[in-house]
Amino acid sequence: MSPDTSYLRDMLAQDSAAVAQLKTLLLTERQKLEERQLQGLQEIITQKDKLVESLAFSAKQREQALRAAGLETTLIGWEKFLLRSPATLSLIPGWQALTAEFVECQKANEINGRMINRSKQTLSHLLNLIRGQVAMPSLYTQTGTTTNQNNSYTVAKA
Repeated sequence: MSPDTSYLRDMLAQDSAAVAQLKTLLLTERQKLEERQLQGLQEIITQKDKLVESLAFSAKQREQALRAAGLETTLIGWEKFLLRSPATLSLIPGWQALTAEFVECQKANEINGRMINRSKQTLSHLLNLIRGQVAMPSLYTQTGTTTNQNNSYTVAKA
């Protein structure tokens, strides 16, 4: 086995471990968001940032290898790179498993993002209610189009 293949195998193993940790953190984050448990979220965010930095560094290393080989710096280029040599063929199953896990991480991250966005909207709405401001809903005109009213109305007066 050439040193390059050994290096690629080590990088793949590190990336796989990082993605597994990231997936665990994302699931923990989702649980905390569902329970509205804010303690520990900052630590999760810090850990996620470190893992993403590590994965970004590996992606740059792969990109450099692809450029050196004269291939495009895409997923297809990387697969072509692995198919080029009999020594790197054994890395393909690990690479496919890594990309599948990464897709799961992306989906989990999107779900968490939607949860955070929904919580943000709810909090904003509650703050407006506390302030006594309720945005006027959109109304239909005679022509059937909607009009957005930028005015807000006071719910109660002191």
